[in-house]
Amino acid sequence: MIKYLLLIIAYLIGSIPFGLIISKLKGIDIRQHGSKNIGSTNVARVLGFKYGLIVLLLDSLKGAIFVALFTLKILPNEYCLINPIIYGLAATIGHSFSIYLRFKGGKAVATTAGTLLAYDPILLVIALLVFFITVRITKYVSLGSLLGAATALILSIVFTLVDIYTNIYQYPYEKIYFPLATFALTLLILLRHRKNIEKLKKQTENKFEIK
Repeated sequence: MIKYLLLIIAYLIGSIPFGLIISKLKGIDIRQHGSKNIGSTNVARVLGFKYGLIVLLLDSLKGAIFVALFTLKILPNEYCLINPIIYGLAATIGHSFSIYLRFKGGKAVATTAGTLLAYDPILLVIALLVFFITVRITKYVSLGSLLGAATALILSIVFTLVDIYTNIYQYPYEKIYFPLATFALTLLILLRHRKNIEKLKKQTENKFEIK
């Protein structure tokens, strides 16, 4: 019962729309400005870098919190449902389909990053390098997000195969759920970026410019 209760709590925490809350505190509804998305990129464009960074950190924390409670052994393994990354996936689904916003929400990137940070920091660092290099060269955050997510998926498969044969990580969890959950996270990011992909094809995507 505790395992499933924690899963529900992870979803509810993931559903908290920090981008919208912070924009409301600044006297605007972020859903009516810029790309109308509640994520950190749009908040940075509309309110400035400082507020975008705050939203980024809070959205990342939503994905990281329950995963870290297990990987850092703060919560015992018997409370874990199959694999800690499942809780990060639940939080990310909450972020993209928030119960507080009639199942609308953000594009899943920051919450996915928090999930991966808590589960496998090395994987996230490599994926972030791909993200930042892509954005640096192209100025397209959406393209960087898509390539970073694809990198994370490939690495999750490679790392899991290596771990199966070497047991480097020695996590007492069902290891196959790492690449499976990362696939689900990547698919979610892809689906949430459908409009961006169309704009990239038409070369009408907005480049990253902030105040």
